[in-house]
Amino acid sequence: MLSILIPVYNYNVIPLIKEIHRQVSSCNILFEIIVLDDQSELHSEENDTINNISGCTFKKLSKNIGRSAIRNLLASNSSYDSLLFIDAGTFPKDKNFIRTYLDNIDQKVVTGGMTYLKEPPIKPFKLRWVYTKKRESLSQNQENKRPVVCSSNFLINKEIFETIKFDESLQKYGCEDVVFFDAIVKKGVPIKYINNPVVHDANDDAETFIRKTEFAVENLIELINTNKLQYDRYQVSSLYYKMNKMKVDKMISLIFRISRNLLKRNFNSSYPSILCYDFYRLGYFCLTKNKT
Repeated sequence: MLSILIPVYNYNVIPLIKEIHRQVSSCNILFEIIVLDDQSELHSEENDTINNISGCTFKKLSKNIGRSAIRNLLASNSSYDSLLFIDAGTFPKDKNFIRTYLDNIDQKVVTGGMTYLKEPPIKPFKLRWVYTKKRESLSQNQENKRPVVCSSNFLINKEIFETIKFDESLQKYGCEDVVFFDAIVKKGVPIKYINNPVVHDANDDAETFIRKTEFAVENLIELINTNKLQYDRYQVSSLYYKMNKMKVDKMISLIFRISRNLLKRNFNSSYPSILCYDFYRLGYFCLTKNKT
């Protein structure tokens, strides 16, 4: 009845699997939990013990295939018509997480959103926590009346997934979830947003998160250049094109180059600024565009 699909890379996913297994087992339904490891260097031995848990399968891929391809592969390996994707590095906030999704299993696409740890981590891990709180949190976006577009946990009918799938041309981090959900909307398939979040563990240090941010900006530029996304789909790209028309984008690139190390110093501090992070994204966008 329910295929629970979890991609993992360099993360100990055992606590997540045990909690999901506990919850789904109490629901008395047919289920499977499939975990695919995208050629990790860490935690493979611990995660291999997943195969000892009833209804669970763990497999390490022979090569790294990326965030989009591994999700498509998980779906192709699934047995049931309802697919629940959950990201490693997250954990259900509610003890009825699975039950809440089962209550909505007749919907074509359901997404539960993401939230943040109550206690902020210490530096240099705090930037990722601040970003989740300010930009990805379900409660924050509800207040702003903006739904969260997030692939961290979502339920989808398998037939619908197979007609859309994730764009495997995106092999680096970033934007693959937006492209995927935009394709769903373009197909006229309704997306139901529910308050059933996972908690992000904020385990990326500032340097790792900034590099992922740079990958996401590079993906965004490529998607705009190939007409897979409109330039106004993201605020950062929309702002860039306004600045480009005003002939100030090169000045932003210059300011970014001068201040880049100073910004990174802030990101690694105990008080990382989300506004500085927003400027970093814009500056990196301008810098990258002006190189092309």
